[in-house]
Amino acid sequence: REIPPELSPVGQRFVCLCEDVTDVDLQTAMAEGYDSIELLKRYSTATMGPCQGRMCASGTALTCARITGRTLAEVGRTTSRPPAKPVTLDALAGQKMEPVQITALHDWHLERGAVMMVAGLWLRPEHYGDAVAEVRAVRQRVGLIDVSPLGKLKLTGPGVPNLLERIYTNQWRQLGRGRVRYGVMCNDEGVVFDDGVTARVGDTEWYMSTTSSGARSVFEWIEWWLQAGWGDGVHLTDLTGTYAAFNLAGPRARQVLQKLTNRDLANGRFPYMRVRAARVAGVPCRVLRIGFTGELSYELHCPAGHGPHLWKALMEAGEEFEMLPFGVEAQRVLRLEKGHIIVGQDTDALSDPISADLGWAVKLEEKDDFLGSRALTRINQEGPRQRLVGFETVAADVVPEEGQQIVGANDRIIGWVTSSRYSSMLSQAIGLCWLPVEIASERGSTFHIQRGDEEKLAARVHHGPFYDPQGERLKV
Repeated sequence: REIPPELSPVGQRFVCLCEDVTDVDLQTAMAEGYDSIELLKRYSTATMGPCQGRMCASGTALTCARITGRTLAEVGRTTSRPPAKPVTLDALAGQKMEPVQITALHDWHLERGAVMMVAGLWLRPEHYGDAVAEVRAVRQRVGLIDVSPLGKLKLTGPGVPNLLERIYTNQWRQLGRGRVRYGVMCNDEGVVFDDGVTARVGDTEWYMSTTSSGARSVFEWIEWWLQAGWGDGVHLTDLTGTYAAFNLAGPRARQVLQKLTNRDLANGRFPYMRVRAARVAGVPCRVLRIGFTGELSYELHCPAGHGPHLWKALMEAGEEFEMLPFGVEAQRVLRLEKGHIIVGQDTDALSDPISADLGWAVKLEEKDDFLGSRALTRINQEGPRQRLVGFETVAADVVPEEGQQIVGANDRIIGWVTSSRYSSMLSQAIGLCWLPVEIASERGSTFHIQRGDEEKLAARVHHGPFYDPQGERLKV
């Protein structure tokens, strides 16, 4: 093949546009001894850009042939390697895969017709066909939910109280053996990181429960601080996958559980926010009396291998009370009726506990320095700009979508809906939302949720729980 005549454009003559290589660069490289096309390529980086020679391989070979006085056949061509053309983002993403974990009761849930949903890293029952019936069962009789995805951490050693004082916003040193306490974790900026309950099960042994989605991150967070110098006298073990956990909730919960254990469950012997060790249906369990659903409830934690046996025993014991299993959807309605938040749904990367109506769990004056204390001190002094608050719609049967915006004068966005459901027990659409503090502070104040281009839904601010505001049902 004949080499075409040399062109003489004004200015620099680029051979490889991807790598900004000119003919002068190639001439310099060959003068230094890199006159083999493969060596020339690597020394000058010509043809090594995103196009991989698709646009510049011929020009590089022609320039090399002209300068060295060889033919194109003698010079040869470099090999174009992929990507020879731009790669689409969906190709880089690859096949869509959502690896999930399953609980020890997964097969039982499927056999009972559960509609499954992905919750964090877990596949969980959303409902068993009728979420409304499940809610009513818990409120009026008794229900059972598989909460095995909850994070479960064991902390041992004399240094645990000091560690908890640093990572939680409230106090822990004086918590007595057999007691349970709710706590909020914040990062250095005072942003809510996770929440959950922690029980003191021995003089030097503690049992921490985290949110399902935060189980791994909380473990790594604590591990990081242990290695950073807070680990004196503390040993941390992740039991999330090792233990199964079930929540037995409802007015008849005590009667169901008492059929399977010799442990005295009377309110005076096993009151609210306590933990006990018990054998239930022959299975060694750690039983926590807590109340995310707002009813008398017992959370049973046992080795995962015994989970199916314990679950079936509980279901059989509850037959005379028409007990139903309930899923995540019913649980979310129940917790919303009590005004309990879900970290990550009702909070975001800017939410602090004071603004999220968790200020009662922040002890700025009563304890020493803790993670987020400086930021929270400033927020407490200046006052929050927004507040997470409950609401009920004026049109009782209209439920706004989660994430819909709240608008003020001139349709300016002033807040958003984080949680919303229809409560069959209250015959009312309820929810949680973020509002400017001047609106959120006034109970009954009206605001509007933008539902479409023109449609607005009126709602009223509600303070405190929607259901059982005094918490009497929790403590019976």
